Parts: sequence; structure tokens; C-alpha cells
Amino acid sequence: MNEAIIESGMKFGPYDAGLCFHIEKSKLYGQLGQGVQIAEFAVLRTSMDTSAVWLVEAKSSSPRPGNPEDFDEFIKEIVEKMRNTLLILLAALLERHPDTTELSGQFKALDLKVTAFKFVLVINGHQDEWLPPLQDALNKALAPLIKTLVLTPLAVAVINEKIAVKLKLITDA
Repeated sequence: MNEAIIESGMKFGPYDAGLCFHIEKSKLYGQLGQGVQIAEFAVLRTSMDTSAVWLVEAKSSSPRPGNPEDFDEFIKEIVEKMRNTLLILLAALLERHPDTTELSGQFKALDLKVTAFKFVLVINGHQDEWLPPLQDALNKALAPLIKTLVLTPLAVAVINEKIAVKLKLITDA
């Protein structure tokens, strides 16, 4: 088991060894220097014969859609983090970075032709009725990336800590 990841007042994991890549704390990310915002971690989720990499960003709050300037900036930041995280992970899997020893064998063995990717935003303490406007805005903002990578329409999830517990992303809320 890996250590749990504590972010935004939530305890993610612990995940089985090799199934989680804590990108935010990796040497790989550290070597990129300042100016590249990323999500917290990537976790490999498997079921039956399918694999999916969930890119997880955790927040302790979000602005309301009624405050368009802050709301738009928040969505823009999340999109940048998700896009950068995906690109860093893909570059590492393609061995474009000189040192990819932090990536487990499970990640390195992924068949990128069939691996699904899911962008997951977890907001601690967020009420259920506040989730749909964020989900809609993030779907719209990530649509070009989802289309170009031929990802499923369900590739974006905006959830709170209660849903994250049900999905076994966090251990307690």
C-alpha cells in the first residue's frame, strides 16, 4: 500500500502499490520547474478487462456560478491543471522524460490505445446541488480535449467528498 494523500481536508487512498502516481510530489514534476500547474495525482482504476487513469484534483471550495469572473477563472485553472497533468503523464509513458523510475510497472504497461482517462474534481464540503453547474462548465471547457483524444462523454466528473467515499477515492469524509 502507498501512503494516503492528504489534500484539501480529505484523505485519498491509500491505494495498492503501483496504482497511484503522486505527480504533485514527484521528482519528474519537480524537474519541470515553476509555471506548470498540475492536479494532485493519477490513480489507475481497473475493472474486468478495462483500465482507466483518473486524474484527480482536490479543492476545499469553489466559487459560485453567480460570480462569473471568479467562476470562469476557477474553471480555467482546473482545465489547465488537468491538461498539464495528462500531458506530463503521457510524456512520461512515452519516455520523453529522462527519468521515469517513479512510474510503476502497472502504469508503464498501459496500452494507451485502449486506456480511458477521466478528469476528476473533488470538492470537499460541496453540496450536491452545487455540483451540476461546475460539471457543465468543466465539460464544456474540456470538450476539445475530450474530442481530440476520443474520450467518453463521461470523462469528466465533479464530485464532493461523499461521492468520493462511495467511489473509494477517499477513505473518510
